[in-house]
Amino acid sequence: MATASVLGSMPNVADTVLADLKGLLEKYIVQEKFGYHLVHGHLQVTLGRVMLGQPMTKLDACWNRPTSVKEAALGNVHGHIFVLGADGHYLVQKNLASLIGIQLLGGDSTPKDMQEFVLSDNHGITVMMDANMTNANKTYRVTGWTFVRNVNGTTELKGNESHAETVKGSHKVFVGGKGLPDVGGGVDAEVDIDEEVVIDALRREEVIN
Repeated sequence: MATASVLGSMPNVADTVLADLKGLLEKYIVQEKFGYHLVHGHLQVTLGRVMLGQPMTKLDACWNRPTSVKEAALGNVHGHIFVLGADGHYLVQKNLASLIGIQLLGGDSTPKDMQEFVLSDNHGITVMMDANMTNANKTYRVTGWTFVRNVNGTTELKGNESHAETVKGSHKVFVGGKGLPDVGGGVDAEVDIDEEVVIDALRREEVIN
């Protein structure tokens, strides 16, 4: 398995590569099931913990945070982004296996443009929401692509997930636990961050209204 890289240090994906990747989806007729995603991480998760994403109940968004494996309902979770091993696949041949992963898409027939925000390096919490919900108009980096068919009949691999630029730069809303209450012990602390705290923090930073 490839090691997740820091987003800012990753090279841009060339248009020729995106064209080849689109062709692979069409070749195996899986363009409605899979897309591509940059293989990157925001923090180092310790042994016994996983980054678990789930829908928020008080905001039309998903959030992702380090969770103890013992607390995860393993029968109700599945992988989201998959990194290839050393085989003969295109990503391996082109030395892209540590850069691009294969992403399992949701059931929506029309993929939404999504933006991701890192709320705190200290807590490891990220929030992903529809770009139409946010006040961030500038993209810091495209991180995900899906197959789209345009009205004129042409097809393309279009960026549909991004890290948005905020008033604090890149996609980071808060750094080092400053935005959320200090929990002490960082991402390994056994603490339950309430959704209301996260939503209030997003509003305070004017990411959402």
